[in-house]
Amino acid sequence: MSNTAGPSSFASATASLPAVAEPFVQLYRAFWTLESIPASTLELCRLRQAQLHGSEVAWQHREVELPSLQREELRHWPQSNHFSDAERACLSLAEVHAMDAQAISDAQANAVKAHYGEVGLVALVQALGVFDTIVRLGLIWAVSSGEVA
Repeated sequence: MSNTAGPSSFASATASLPAVAEPFVQLYRAFWTLESIPASTLELCRLRQAQLHGSEVAWQHREVELPSLQREELRHWPQSNHFSDAERACLSLAEVHAMDAQAISDAQANAVKAHYGEVGLVALVQALGVFDTIVRLGLIWAVSSGEVA
């Protein structure tokens, strides 16, 4: 095993792959401006994936500011009164996605659609795939910053 530190960021880790990295970063950035699902909800889901995968770097990164109580209570979101029904639906789906995306149930998908429609569900699932990739690669590469670009 090497004692050298990993790359400083996702961007530096993928610098030698511009044909892949640049479109990937553009896709990541696009999620934060979608009208179909709030950026704050996506941030909750991104952070929950960071928790589930044990990524302190991804957890410390702040893509969107959230109320401090939501960050503090995220591990206990099912019991916490700091999350809306829409956020709970998305967090439920995000948890299953982080472990096995094929295990997402129709009930979980329908719960998200009840709040954000089919377009919101598709956006969430796509965002979760990208977030999951970034968290997992960050852990593999031992990046020291949660910055994607």
